[in-house]
Amino acid sequence: MRQLVVWLGLAVTVGGRSALAAPPTDAMAYAVLGTERVDIGAKGRVQGDVGCLSTSVSVGAGTKVTGAAAANAITLGKNARVSGGLFCGTVDGGTDACMALPSPLVATPTIVLVGAPSNNDVSAAKRSKSTTPLPSAVYGALRVGGAAEMTLGGGTYQFESIDVAARGKLLCRAACNVTVRGRVSVGQASQLGAAKDVAPSGVVFRIAGQGASTGFAAKSRAKVRASIYAPNVGVSIGSASSVTGAIVGGDVSVGSRARLAAATAP
Repeated sequence: MRQLVVWLGLAVTVGGRSALAAPPTDAMAYAVLGTERVDIGAKGRVQGDVGCLSTSVSVGAGTKVTGAAAANAITLGKNARVSGGLFCGTVDGGTDACMALPSPLVATPTIVLVGAPSNNDVSAAKRSKSTTPLPSAVYGALRVGGAAEMTLGGGTYQFESIDVAARGKLLCRAACNVTVRGRVSVGQASQLGAAKDVAPSGVVFRIAGQGASTGFAAKSRAKVRASIYAPNVGVSIGSASSVTGAIVGGDVSVGSRARLAAATAP
């Protein structure tokens, strides 16, 4: 009898969560959620759930997902593993069968609302480091030069666009709620989001992406400690990058060897 109880316990619990637990109903509780499509590259690690509202989720070869994958169609590359179960209509690759896909998976994400534009541009010159945090307000374009650092004091911000050059840093010293009318670009080996002593769950970038097909683009080895909410535009995460926080986008593409963790992940 004791052996049977142990076996049942292993069958119910996989990777620290119930294998039969339904996916989250809150968009921001996912590690990655796409409204159109989600494509995660090879040899990555995802701590949390992955989902798509419209078409498909693709998990690359050797990538491990600790939570569930939920989409109408799921494709698993060789040796890809989804510990929390597959909630889908069809699955290609792997041996696990589809469980019933909740309908709707989550409530339809709301659009990103923006206020009036501003021409009050701000910037940090190449290799400079700001000594005074930028106060919360409405600004124009924000640019952080190569290997430069700019800090946000915390609170509510609006920018026309954000561009962080290679090895640059844009860090919040306290919880930040940032809205961007246009596009956010994060260069190679750059950092964006919560400072070291600030919780990533307290920093959110809401991106309208006006006039752009891709609202958020991070190049290789970027480090993002914030949630990215851009449900009506594309989100691109470069290879070997890390994101701690939810990613909600239209068409979401994640490069190989990326490390992703949901904002609510332990």
